[in-house]
Amino acid sequence: MIDLSRAIKYPFKGPNALTKTFVGALLYLFWPIFLLSGMVLLGYQIRIIRDVIHQRDESLPEWDDMGHDFMEGLKVFLGSVLYYLPAIVFGAAGASRIWAVLNDMLSNLNITDLVLGGQVKTVERGDIGVICLLFTLAMLWLVVSAPLIMTALARYAETEEFSAFTNLARNARDVWEQRSTASMLMLNLFALGVVTQAVSAVVSLLGIGCIIGGYLQYIQFVAVCHLGGQWGTVLKERRPARKVIRPIKPPKRV
Repeated sequence: MIDLSRAIKYPFKGPNALTKTFVGALLYLFWPIFLLSGMVLLGYQIRIIRDVIHQRDESLPEWDDMGHDFMEGLKVFLGSVLYYLPAIVFGAAGASRIWAVLNDMLSNLNITDLVLGGQVKTVERGDIGVICLLFTLAMLWLVVSAPLIMTALARYAETEEFSAFTNLARNARDVWEQRSTASMLMLNLFALGVVTQAVSAVVSLLGIGCIIGGYLQYIQFVAVCHLGGQWGTVLKERRPARKVIRPIKPPKRV
């Protein structure tokens, strides 16, 4: 089963928990600027998921192999692009449409009419509808693909095979067969996100709110990884055992 409280407690378990989370929070804060730290975090999440699947989640993994985490992160990034690609296409199309509308408005903008209160070209309702539709489709795909991505990450953490990302049909089948648990996973992810964002909004009012907010975001990241490990454990336990065909031994001669 999926246990959110267990995932939230996980970052604070074991020796040197504060140091480990502090290092992770620094990497998380800087990943939008330094993509290197982002790749390291993507690889580090595989170690967390793997530890949970193999029931070694007494504490966070040590930050002792960032080079390996970086290489793993590159594989995770390339594999995850397959799942995010439709959302990227919809989002890019929406952004392109917004740019085209703004460019058309600016090209037809008359400063004299603007100053004298004359008629200014406005955005057509059809354009607004198309833009809203494209971004809605992008968001819907992110929601629908979330359990697929979690399945791919869990399977890769377990097998270390890149085919865990490319076998979309198998991942979709796993999600469908465990749809009740997948629904529980999504509800827990949603609840975790809402709580984290609400607390981050409150602490942002403080003087060091940015730093505290970044730390909370990293704790959320680790909790999501732990939930992914729990999901991987469910898939592993409920996966049908492989049938082994044993050779028939010839009868003994009398």
